[in-house]
Amino acid sequence: MDISALQSRLPAIRKWIDTTVEQHRPTARPLSSYGFARLRHYFDAETLKRASVIEVDVIPKPPLTAMGLHQFADFEQLNGAGLTYGDVYFVVRARAKDESLHFHELVHTIQWHHLGADRFILAYALGHLAGGGYENNPLEEIAHTLEGIFTKEPRLFRAEPIVSQHLERVVPALMEAAGL
Repeated sequence: MDISALQSRLPAIRKWIDTTVEQHRPTARPLSSYGFARLRHYFDAETLKRASVIEVDVIPKPPLTAMGLHQFADFEQLNGAGLTYGDVYFVVRARAKDESLHFHELVHTIQWHHLGADRFILAYALGHLAGGGYENNPLEEIAHTLEGIFTKEPRLFRAEPIVSQHLERVVPALMEAAGL
């Protein structure tokens, strides 16, 4: 993959994200308005306070192929239930009451917060390509793993330090493999 092509598109991707979030912001709800009882046991109060949720019928995704990033066509075709942009995440209406979906997206808000927009987008893209798609992306793997513990093995843990440690291991390896 031409990493420079991806890097050169970062401003356009960020602009698309910012515009999309602002267009939907009037319908955003604070996460606290959903009344989930368990999330506070896994996430810091600040993480929960920062998060906003936008319910939609179809998750908006950047038009990456139209930006010349054809290697992400499969990402554009994903029919996911949620997608995070910074501290805001979109969820499909049919799953809006699913606490485990919110848990998963909150992990991504931590990743965005820790890495910043450009590094998150770059790391996610590199993980998508290196892992062969969505399921094997290291940023998705940690979200799925922690969500699985939350759902199937309810034992208490704090998500922020686990996500931070994971990023400290994974992101440098992704960047190094890409020659960055």
